[in-house]
Amino acid sequence: MGSEVCSREAVPVTIGQLTLYCESFRASASTVISEQPSVIGDTVITNQCVRASKLTLSGRIYCGDSELSVLTEIDNMNGSGGNTVVYRGVRFPNCTVQGYSAEDRGDDMLYVTLTLAAPEPAEDVEDMP
Repeated sequence: MGSEVCSREAVPVTIGQLTLYCESFRASASTVISEQPSVIGDTVITNQCVRASKLTLSGRIYCGDSELSVLTEIDNMNGSGGNTVVYRGVRFPNCTVQGYSAEDRGDDMLYVTLTLAAPEPAEDVEDMP
């Protein structure tokens, strides 16, 4: 009885004019809840606010051995909104780029981590009109 190792290729994700070959994807979400004690000592939730989901995509962008003009594009995206991210059939509309890190390791790729805020709920791509 042998064991098989599962692997998959990097997932191409288009954000603006860039195609990031995503090797790692993380999504997190939270809700802010306001609580007040009741007269009898119980806790009552008085208000709640869903925060924007946070997406973190790490991967590489092909830039060849030429100038790193792709870095200018990434830097100009910082703080920009209205970006749609589709990752493996899940669409996150109207995302804002919160930050990035980029590393040139001396090959034809720029290794990038992008952090985005997604204020709207995710949607399955097949549910789109």
